[in-house]
Amino acid sequence: MTTSRGTGQASGGRIRRWRRVAEVAQGALVLGLPFARVGGESALRFDVPTLRLHLFGTALWMDEFFLVLAGTLFLALLFLWATLAFGRLWCGWSCPQTLLSDLTAPLDRWRRRGGWRGAAAVPGFAAVSAVVGANLVWYFVSPYDFFAQLAAGSMGPVAAGSWAVLGAAVFLDLIFLRARFCATACPYARLQGALFDRHTLAVAYDRRRDSDCVDCDACVRVCPTGIDIRKGLQMECIACGDCIDACTPIMARLGRAPDLVGWFWGEPGTPRRLGRPGALALGGATAAALVLLIGAAAGRSALDLTASPASHFAPRRAADGRAVNAYSVTLENRGREPVVVRLALDAPGGEARVRPDEVPLAPGQHRRLTVVAEARLAGAGTVSAELRAEAERSRAASAVPFVTPEAP
Repeated sequence: MTTSRGTGQASGGRIRRWRRVAEVAQGALVLGLPFARVGGESALRFDVPTLRLHLFGTALWMDEFFLVLAGTLFLALLFLWATLAFGRLWCGWSCPQTLLSDLTAPLDRWRRRGGWRGAAAVPGFAAVSAVVGANLVWYFVSPYDFFAQLAAGSMGPVAAGSWAVLGAAVFLDLIFLRARFCATACPYARLQGALFDRHTLAVAYDRRRDSDCVDCDACVRVCPTGIDIRKGLQMECIACGDCIDACTPIMARLGRAPDLVGWFWGEPGTPRRLGRPGALALGGATAAALVLLIGAAAGRSALDLTASPASHFAPRRAADGRAVNAYSVTLENRGREPVVVRLALDAPGGEARVRPDEVPLAPGQHRRLTVVAEARLAGAGTVSAELRAEAERSRAASAVPFVTPEAP
């Protein structure tokens, strides 16, 4: 029997219905997240001009991107562990490529039919591509600014060019590639061969019941990547479960339950073994990465301080004999609330006072100022001091030299 790739449907299948629910929910989340605001800023957006990542009420500056690296390491290890344990569930249930292919399946069927339907499908694909391309830009440019600039015709060349390029790439993908990308170009499909073992969860054909198969090819007709699941595990399989939905009603009508195709932990008939060494080792590495991420996040301060001796002010002695030094100080409030920063200098061997000793900072404010410090220390020379800044539950410090010149 000759079949065409992915032309069949498993429209009434239980797995497909759950996948559609998951895909619609994820699509709504991805489209809606740029519009959500926390503390007056985008819930998730990387602001290129200021090099700040807005992350659910927290603003991460470029010098704090070690947190992003720690988070990326955790997510990468979690992804690898999930693949080893649960196979390619990501591909069939969460991958943007699969989501777009599934949600635009009606347009693709119109395109295949040709005629007026085929002609109408092209602007439909263009509209979807424009929305998806704009959605990707919204994670760098606030959608509120995006639409305001679009209405005023003042969108910059970078934002407009990015929108055009991304939209064109999505359009070509939806017209020419779709699920073929999963079977040909996706690097993750190649990785699965190295990550899978004999106990990984996968969609498989039960060879022990080969005599029950009636060669209806229903599983082949519905496969979006055009494979025959009866030939064993293949890298093109995205674990969508359409073949299970196609086989289930046929086996039920023939009274040959359970299904020939289903979810199995490895080869059908192989005992499930979740606590295998590879899974435990990778799970342990993932847990360690999570601890690293939590520790890095817990140690983060919303207040940043840098200080160095002021080049325009030489250390001197005041009339009362106190040594006077000046520092060029940069303060930054990385929090979402205004704060009053209290400054103090710890100089070994004496008490010090600074002017100003309090500095107000608005949320996100970056301020440079000169701080004058006075201290009475015995003798002349240079000691290692510490300039401290405290604001509510945040604190920062910077090591600075304090010079006591010779008495006149």
